[in-house]
Amino acid sequence: MSRTKPRSTGSSNPATKFLQWNTKASTWEFYDKEAQESRTLPQDTGFIVLDQLSTAKGWDDRNNSAIWANEVYAPGDKLTLRNKDGIVSIGTWAELKNNVQGVKFTKSVYAMAKVGEGYELVNFQLKGCALTAWIDFEDKAGGSNKLEGDIVVAVTDAVEDRKGAVTFNKPVFNIVSNTLSNEAALQADKMDGTLQEYLSSYLKVEKPPEDKEEEESEPEVVYSEPAVVADPF
Repeated sequence: MSRTKPRSTGSSNPATKFLQWNTKASTWEFYDKEAQESRTLPQDTGFIVLDQLSTAKGWDDRNNSAIWANEVYAPGDKLTLRNKDGIVSIGTWAELKNNVQGVKFTKSVYAMAKVGEGYELVNFQLKGCALTAWIDFEDKAGGSNKLEGDIVVAVTDAVEDRKGAVTFNKPVFNIVSNTLSNEAALQADKMDGTLQEYLSSYLKVEKPPEDKEEEESEPEVVYSEPAVVADPF
């Protein structure tokens, strides 16, 4: 899925922030390279989805190193897991998930977020309980295609949950608006154009894998009263 699909080359990842859900503080956390410290965005930061890919991330205790992988569109595409010393393993997620410890499947959601008084192209790295919450949200919305266009999403609540002895706060995603201002729409198209240029170069393909058959259109999902987020867009 994508808002626009220009086809030219790109270079570095255009996302200004790479956000992860903080399960204790119930906020979005990112690393500020200039300040060399972790910072946060509010839980209810509004955003519109531009594109979604998949990757894998984790931690290697034996080598005291982060583990990361390339981003792909299709679940069956090959992932190359790396740590600070180089390649750890190569394969699809189905092949890797039981063979590499400490790694989690991660949804890479590129979005335009309202940050302060402006808009930024950001990337949400959804794994663990945040990934589960996102999948539940997409299912409730009627599929990822229902989030295309002028749909504004935000975390409207955080629910305490438990796995074994570990307690954590799970985000609750909701659609908070289905309209954009003219300025927001223009910025979204511009940012998605920049993103697609980058992805075209990064993935070395003309476009994402297409479905073999055109899917039947799903009935439109009507949201009677979106959850309220203060002036999201």
